[in-house]
Amino acid sequence: MTVATRPEVGTEPPPARPRRRRWIAAGVIGLLLVGAGAWRLAEREPAADVRAETVAVSADGLAARFGIRVDLIAVTAAGGLVEFRYQVVDPDKAIAMIHDTKMRPVLVVEDTGQTLVLASPHRHSADLQLGGTYYFLIANAHNALQDGTSVTLVIGDARVEHLEVEG
Repeated sequence: MTVATRPEVGTEPPPARPRRRRWIAAGVIGLLLVGAGAWRLAEREPAADVRAETVAVSADGLAARFGIRVDLIAVTAAGGLVEFRYQVVDPDKAIAMIHDTKMRPVLVVEDTGQTLVLASPHRHSADLQLGGTYYFLIANAHNALQDGTSVTLVIGDARVEHLEVEG
């Protein structure tokens, strides 16, 4: 005669297999989603060059169109920001650059085509004054600009080429 043995108190049965299968299924689905996202990024067309639909102007041409003269483009804040400093030569024209999102200054690295854009609108609490000096701060993404880098400044439908960044 055989005596049935009882499991010892405190021992647990081995983990159920369906739990492991769920984790494996979740991992496979996650990998598929990551792969699909990477595929979509790879299929994307490269961003259009913002310089393509613009007209090259001189520094005087920029002043005539937008009422500003570029004073400085420089890397600051330990390389994390770019300061775009300008002087107002016509306050009525310059005010449009500050308030119109299509007129925000854009810097394009001439060697690589990398584009740096002002992330948020510039806010001035005071009116722009004739002869006043003002500035924009732009994030220096991936350290695109360094001392001596040659950039193109794009504002609206105009661009000024071959401006040198100061360190």
